[in-house]
Amino acid sequence: MSEQEHDLTPDGLREKDELLRLLTETSRDLIGVLDLDGRIVYASSAAEILLGRTPNSVFERMHPDDLENGRRWWAQVLAGSHEIFTWRISTAAGDWRWRETWCERVQYHGKPHILAFCRDVTDAKQAEVEREKTLRRLSESLTKLAEAEEIAHVGYWENDLEADRITWSDETYRILGMDPGERRATAAQFRDVIHPEDRQIQAEASARAKRGEGRYDAEYRVVRPNGEIRTIHSVGNTTFDESGRPVRGFGVVQDITERKETERALSESHALLKAIVDGTSDAIFVKDLAGRYLMINAAGMQSIGMSEEEVLGKDDRELFGTEAAGPVMEHDRRVMESGESQTFEEELSMEGVTKTWLATKGVYRDANGQVIGLVGISSDITEMKRLMDQFRQAQKMEAVGRLAGGVAHDFNNLLTVINSYSDMILQNLSADDPNRELVTEIRFAGDRGAGLTRQLLAFSRNQVLQPQVVNLNTLLKELKKLLRRLIAEDVELAVRSERALGFVKVDPGQFEQAIINLAINARDAMPSGGRLTLETHNTELTAEYTARLQDVRPGSYVMITVSDSGSGMDKATIARIFDPFFTTKERGKGTGLGLAMVYGFVKQSGGHIEVESEMGCGSKFRIYVPRITESAEVARSPRDVKMPIGIETVLLVEDEETVRTLLRRVLESSGYTVLSARDGADAVRIAREYAGDIQILVTDLVMPKMNGRQLAEQLLATSRPELSVLFMSGYTDEILPREGIQESRVAFLQKPFNPIELAHKIREVLEPAVPLTQRNES
Repeated sequence: MSEQEHDLTPDGLREKDELLRLLTETSRDLIGVLDLDGRIVYASSAAEILLGRTPNSVFERMHPDDLENGRRWWAQVLAGSHEIFTWRISTAAGDWRWRETWCERVQYHGKPHILAFCRDVTDAKQAEVEREKTLRRLSESLTKLAEAEEIAHVGYWENDLEADRITWSDETYRILGMDPGERRATAAQFRDVIHPEDRQIQAEASARAKRGEGRYDAEYRVVRPNGEIRTIHSVGNTTFDESGRPVRGFGVVQDITERKETERALSESHALLKAIVDGTSDAIFVKDLAGRYLMINAAGMQSIGMSEEEVLGKDDRELFGTEAAGPVMEHDRRVMESGESQTFEEELSMEGVTKTWLATKGVYRDANGQVIGLVGISSDITEMKRLMDQFRQAQKMEAVGRLAGGVAHDFNNLLTVINSYSDMILQNLSADDPNRELVTEIRFAGDRGAGLTRQLLAFSRNQVLQPQVVNLNTLLKELKKLLRRLIAEDVELAVRSERALGFVKVDPGQFEQAIINLAINARDAMPSGGRLTLETHNTELTAEYTARLQDVRPGSYVMITVSDSGSGMDKATIARIFDPFFTTKERGKGTGLGLAMVYGFVKQSGGHIEVESEMGCGSKFRIYVPRITESAEVARSPRDVKMPIGIETVLLVEDEETVRTLLRRVLESSGYTVLSARDGADAVRIAREYAGDIQILVTDLVMPKMNGRQLAEQLLATSRPELSVLFMSGYTDEILPREGIQESRVAFLQKPFNPIELAHKIREVLEPAVPLTQRNES
């Protein structure tokens, strides 16, 4: 019997039978005897427990996937191999259990058999499978983690504080610009990588973490070996031993260079955008779907006089009241429903002041394209609308003024004829002539017509003023007696004058007429009596004030205030108060030209007029006239009413035949030689053909084809360089300068005039240095 075989005959085992039975029946491992063909000839009771019943062969219930390996293993067993074979076998329950089997060759009943020991290793095998799965998952996770680290530029680090050893992941090495294969990092080497200016930042963060004052959190720059500077952010935790001593730190590090650059660019863009938004004079705002303000810029807060805290989170109803906010919120609703930008003109009242905005509103959307609110830009156009109203008013006044000036021109020609012939007739009528009263009425009507044309011309700003340097206190003092007679006895008149009032340059007659018109209007507004007050003051108009006015310059002015305690005016009346022919008086009691004339005179004098009034609270007119530094002019002595005579030759040019005939008769009766021309071309021909001297040109300014100025310039430049010139007109428009007429080379006579005024004016031009008392008179 070989060393591998044992005698297990019944005789040999008898003494050991009981012990063997106990061992095999109580063992959890299956013990069996198989013949050389693999059939089971004996199996311990564990077979019944594990398998439900004992199979006939070792291959009977083997897993199909294990059969091939099982047959090879069995052949090796028969050849004497002791290799352990692990395989699966089906149980009575139908599941598969792993078995670990090893064998010995034995003699059983005198024949060679195989003694097999079979152990259930299912739990161990499953644990191994799970372990392999876990290792595989861990490997996959580590791979994914490494990939994620590389993609996110996030690396892992661990710091063994006791051994002063730092462990970095591959990505951490890459972040720091080092070769992952070096694996030689120490705390000192790490400090060397940190930018010198940021080492203190990292050291303080590390010290706080080691003291247990929160986690490690630091943002700093590192300098790579190639000199490149990167910004990194590192966070981590620290573990402590039982004594509270820090022993280990671990965490992650991320390269945030690009993010920092993006943040810096965004910050700069945000700063630029904020500067633009806050720097603009327009209100910029954002609202949510409910109309609540989410953002408003500085200009917007300033325009409504509220702070950011007062505005944000509130809607327009809460800020301005339901009635005022209604149209604004309706505009918001229309924009958000349509999804399209729209422009509106909106009005809001704040503390009694109504402002107008031009608002452009549009929606803003979320990432999915859904409307989530509204963005708006509003421009305060209150002042612009006021200026536009002023401009339209000025255009209207200009248009009507041109019409009025044209009418006045023709009317003045007629009045010149009527008044002059009336004067000539009156000179030849005795005091007791029955026709004298009739001619006097004609003359009186002519004077009234002349007054009306002066009002038309003053309104149209086409009257040639006779400005003088005066003190308005003096004019008002002289005017006070007249005003007292014009207003009712139950109206109290008060004149308050500033003592050191500055001088102004105005036409005294037109100024007095303007004050009279204002006083008459005030009287009519106080039918039951009241108070009329005239005041004068020196004042300054600032650039800020004049910026909202048209054709008004900043500087020093004299202000004349005319105020009454009458019935006052509503806004609609104030808006039209200076319109020509506009009146609130009954039919037949007002022409509507009084205040229009005042307006024209003030504007023509380079000044400004404004009105302040409320119903039941009276009215106040303020006239501003530019202040000058010149002294007041000395008033001239009254002229002699006698007709002066002359012997000079006059070139008379007038396109209106009736006026031309009248003037020729007047001049010839005064001793002049008169060359009469119907227009400019006729005058040029006469001046060229006349052989004698011509001392003076008397010409109408407004004529067809060639006006009076053009005619004078041509004659002075060609055939008559020594010619004196007297212009006459009832309407000058742009042909003659409106200022400085007294200082120019030419003289001017305003139509209508009478024969004596014409004769005196000619003598003034021909004998400027001769006193009136020494001139030849008839």
